[in-house]
Amino acid sequence: MKPKRSYLLLSQSLNEPLQTAKGIIREKKSLVLRQINELGQISYGETSPLSGFWEFDLSEALNQAKEWASCLTPSENFSFLGPAISCLNSEIWNLNSEGLFLPETAQIYNDGKSISGRVIKRKIGLQPAKEEIPMICEWLHQLDERAQVRLDPNESFSRDDLKRWVDAMEQYRCVQFIEQPTSFRDDDWLIDFSRQSPVSIALDEALLRMNTMSLVRELPRNLFLVFKPLFFQDWEILASLVKDRSDRVVISTAFETPFAYEALIRLAAQTKLSPGLDRSCFLGHPYEFSSHHQPLLQCPSVTVAQLDKLWDSLSR
Repeated sequence: MKPKRSYLLLSQSLNEPLQTAKGIIREKKSLVLRQINELGQISYGETSPLSGFWEFDLSEALNQAKEWASCLTPSENFSFLGPAISCLNSEIWNLNSEGLFLPETAQIYNDGKSISGRVIKRKIGLQPAKEEIPMICEWLHQLDERAQVRLDPNESFSRDDLKRWVDAMEQYRCVQFIEQPTSFRDDDWLIDFSRQSPVSIALDEALLRMNTMSLVRELPRNLFLVFKPLFFQDWEILASLVKDRSDRVVISTAFETPFAYEALIRLAAQTKLSPGLDRSCFLGHPYEFSSHHQPLLQCPSVTVAQLDKLWDSLSR
């Protein structure tokens, strides 16, 4: 018996544009896959381009989805659907446990909005360092002493920029790490720099540039690793690595639909760190689940049956 497959192309507008060092994110288009396997089990996967991480022609991915749904071509032939297919084949969809809560998710800083959470992610690299560093220092002084801060310049720093920021941030115990500060040209240098840096460094985009997960496993254990699972081709290996480095891994959102977001929650349950799963950018949208917008996310957060009901409503 062949599996039953279908797909949807969904578009989500952010409540407010998100400014990053790579540009402004206003909307996210995603291709969602659904499969009922030979045993009648339902699962979901998703693929989507995101500037600076994984860029491809979504219309070509849509053509691949049509062919995938026909069940006539081996799944490994669909280059743009790899992460989605791996996700829907993952064991996370068989998770039935209840009552497991994730650590409080990190909230994305948005100027002008109050943040009540203990873990805050703030985009930096938006202004020259000599102007931005004093501003961030002043902000850090105002935070609750229990706060933890993740600073994310999205690869916008030069080596000298990073050194200036590390010198300035060293005094602040609340800074958990600086996330992917430099570009692809400095990946090897950044890994070496992290070994003696007084401020912890996290890799994000650099993880996607590594050809195999074995290279990720060989990374120094002092590094924090920020995974956006939406872009990884093998969820089984990723889940194994998450468990192995549970005290250094952060599972992060890439503005998924509720289908893939639920998959991220189930994967993030394997880590000890606060996930980067702030979903306030979609709060109030008609197809959102209230359980996906709680300060403490529960795993599972919604059932496959609830996702399937949403799928049916979107497919009409």
